[in-house]
Amino acid sequence: MNLKFTIIIPCYNAEKWIEESLKSALHQTYENVEVIVVDNESTDNSYQTLKDIQMQYPTLKILTAPNLYKYAWDEPVGAALEIFTGDYFTVLGADDYISKDYVESIVQILSGNTHRIKLLQSPIMGIDSEKRHKGLLGHSYKNISEFKERLFKDCPVTTPSVVYSRELYDEGLIQWKGEKYLGAGDYNLYFEFADKNLFIYPVPMWLGYHYRWHQEQSTWGMQREFSEVDVKIREQWKQKWSNE
Repeated sequence: MNLKFTIIIPCYNAEKWIEESLKSALHQTYENVEVIVVDNESTDNSYQTLKDIQMQYPTLKILTAPNLYKYAWDEPVGAALEIFTGDYFTVLGADDYISKDYVESIVQILSGNTHRIKLLQSPIMGIDSEKRHKGLLGHSYKNISEFKERLFKDCPVTTPSVVYSRELYDEGLIQWKGEKYLGAGDYNLYFEFADKNLFIYPVPMWLGYHYRWHQEQSTWGMQREFSEVDVKIREQWKQKWSNE
């Protein structure tokens, strides 16, 4: 099965990293890959960098989206989802990069299993600004019940590595709700998936995602300014599930 795979890259002030991120997506060994990058009203030279790269790679799709919700990717990812054509998609950080066989490894797992794997995640390799390895981060669980229990303790998902089936998007099941949850929309989405009995298949081995830790990343900003949002999400779902 020749699955088409879409890589979406939301970009906000990532001038230092975006070329490496983009080229890692464009240079995949798996050929049936669509790459869409969306500038989120960057104030640095990111957008011009994107246009320069597009001169070398005409198949690269560049979009723009308004920056409405702090630390959220709803707007840029939403814009890309309006035009993407893949059977599956993932969201690659503009400050991260992937190994050249990353998509090929994912498709090998999906091939023959598309009827039962609608979502998957895999471990990510943390790196610092100098690309030194900081170690792997991954999660494992056996079933939906265990996944639900884990959700109330922490987020048992390596968000950058999540792969989504187009089928779920077409059914309206993929919504981050940035206007309500800001950058914690992914955390709430995992509760939504569990509520619908959707299993995020945890691939045990590292497939090639490099996650860059640095002080400017939105993850740290969200934790510094809006740590209470996670608590709010857990309380909402605890109440909902206790009433069922």
